[in-house]
Amino acid sequence: MPKIVDREQRRREIAEAVLRLIAREGIEAVSVRTVATEAGLSAGAVQKYFATRDELFRFAFDLTGEYIEQRWMRVPQGHLLTMLRALVAEALPLDDQRRAEVIVVLAFAARAAVLPEWADHLREGYEFMRAQTADFLGQAQRHGHVRDDLDAGKLADVVVALTDGFAQHLLQAPPGSELHRRLLGSLEFALTELLAPRAAE
Repeated sequence: MPKIVDREQRRREIAEAVLRLIAREGIEAVSVRTVATEAGLSAGAVQKYFATRDELFRFAFDLTGEYIEQRWMRVPQGHLLTMLRALVAEALPLDDQRRAEVIVVLAFAARAAVLPEWADHLREGYEFMRAQTADFLGQAQRHGHVRDDLDAGKLADVVVALTDGFAQHLLQAPPGSELHRRLLGSLEFALTELLAPRAAE
């Protein structure tokens, strides 16, 4: 009998091969042929699931969001400001997996600047991330774990922007380098200054 292949699982396996390839060799190395080799498939098999390189990138982009959400679910419960720092760290390029995810997101954002359909997709992802962050901050405000004198939605915009900006700069900072340590310290400082509860006057 012919082997039954789970189409969605195979698409995920191919997208994971894209992430591994990017982490190891950069986005320029991605082609149908190189992805097929990384995934242990033929080029024809890859094209059976992804007709174009852009379609492959879009699926890989969506997969990065899914992976971040999965890591968020594993962050230990505790003081909500401490949790937020851990949640932010899960979106930073601090290992090969997260580095590949950040590169895919940045590549997608560059394409979205000139492709309206991709821009719409990117905005949807941003609004979801922003809403999740705002809900979390609202909960933290109610518990007295972060400042409550500013709107949670505005704070969420700043937290997401800080995360994105530092993620981009950390891509250029070798792990363990002075620059890497400085950037992580500066992000910690920014989050603390932005979010720590204010003493009553």
